[in-house]
Amino acid sequence: RNPEFKAAADKMEGPLRQIFVEFLERSCTAEFSGFLLYKELGRRLKKTNPVVAEIFSLMSRDEARHAGFLNKGLSDFNLALDLGFLTKARKYTFFKPKFIFYATYLSEKIGYWRYITIFRHLKANPQYQVYPIFKYFDNWCQDENRHGDFFSALLKAQPQFLNDWKAKLWSRFFCLSVYVTMYLNDCQRTAFYEGIGLNTKEFDMHVIIETNRTTARIFPAVPDVENPEFKRKLDRMVEMNQKIIAVGESDDIPLV
Repeated sequence: RNPEFKAAADKMEGPLRQIFVEFLERSCTAEFSGFLLYKELGRRLKKTNPVVAEIFSLMSRDEARHAGFLNKGLSDFNLALDLGFLTKARKYTFFKPKFIFYATYLSEKIGYWRYITIFRHLKANPQYQVYPIFKYFDNWCQDENRHGDFFSALLKAQPQFLNDWKAKLWSRFFCLSVYVTMYLNDCQRTAFYEGIGLNTKEFDMHVIIETNRTTARIFPAVPDVENPEFKRKLDRMVEMNQKIIAVGESDDIPLV
């Protein structure tokens, strides 16, 4: 870190400043959640599989470093997240290992494509470099990529998670869940992407397509995201989601 961080934060004003703070908060929470997950897996596997446990511990260190860096970024905006409180107050839900493998593999790979796409875009268009944290996304995203590769190896070592009809259904389900969630969330925050010179929907479709191509190398089945009908349905879901949000914000009783 250098004085450039604080100077960039002080220059940011209006809606972009608010949406950027939200970006830092969401990203920090997501990275810290990854830290908690990997740390817990490392702890539980220490006796039964010490090699895998050590890898999870190293991955948790990566996630903690990312979360700390993002939280330090929030301090440039005179804010900070109490990560210790998140550790104590967070509710934990048990998932079967295969569900963790599918979901976390996708999370890491889609994170890689998001980070590297933003990095390459800003490198080619430096006028949109509103905050220096993006300059570190090249190295940062390689952590995400390596984590995804590790989960790919875990899946290959458990062929029952890849080789039957149930695996195909679960693979498609998790792909759709991750892609749709990202698209709907990002379409609610277009100000952030427009603030760094990106078209939100074009950015998301690029990330989805590249993630899907990568995922097809390991998952037994993936959705056809390059079919134009897929994007049309995503956009229809965005319209429906906006109506649902509007109903929630209204005092009127909607007719069903």
